[in-house]
Amino acid sequence: MRYAIVTDIHGDVPALRAVLAAVARERVDRLVCLGDVFECEVSKKRVDGHVFTRVEEVFDAAPDLPALLADAIIVRGNQEERIRALVPEHAVSGSILSVLDAPLVYRTGFADYAHGHAEEGWQEVEPGRWCLLDAKFSGRLLVHGHHHRSALYVLPADGSRAWPAVESPPIRHGEPVTLRPDRQYLVNVGPVRGAEPTWALIDETEETLTYQRCERST
Repeated sequence: MRYAIVTDIHGDVPALRAVLAAVARERVDRLVCLGDVFECEVSKKRVDGHVFTRVEEVFDAAPDLPALLADAIIVRGNQEERIRALVPEHAVSGSILSVLDAPLVYRTGFADYAHGHAEEGWQEVEPGRWCLLDAKFSGRLLVHGHHHRSALYVLPADGSRAWPAVESPPIRHGEPVTLRPDRQYLVNVGPVRGAEPTWALIDETEETLTYQRCERST
């Protein structure tokens, strides 16, 4: 199976369209979205107990987003959880509700696909650089988003998680990385939202990972 992986869209429809156009040029079996499809407009610091009655007060429920991801496997991000906690039950339905209530993880046996916010094991390995160094996962790969950067971490073969022994090879977009059978990997995909939308191609049959980057659509 060949999976196209997207994450951290944050309501950026033009960036998502650019990525999906690039995905369409690849021989992909499924699209997997790792959450933060929407962007919650309510500050995390707002704790005044206000009860929201309309979706528009909380987030932009643009119909383009769930429609563009209609055939995708979706897992839930922290933005979806914040929105779900603020929007009244009766105010959302259909495709939007399916995104807000998506599961936390999608497992294939080869990899665990998750947003990453609910995973235990985050460590600030360098100033401003966070890694799910102590995360527990069942497959060869833990593929995630949340921390908006493209990064690859190769865990030591002896099972230890000591940071000096973790390999962090440079990201070369468009160049497949062969995944070694004796190693586990932490795959931080990088965000769709931004000046240079990013995504990843994971071929579970060939056991390769390719980071991709594209130009925004207008």
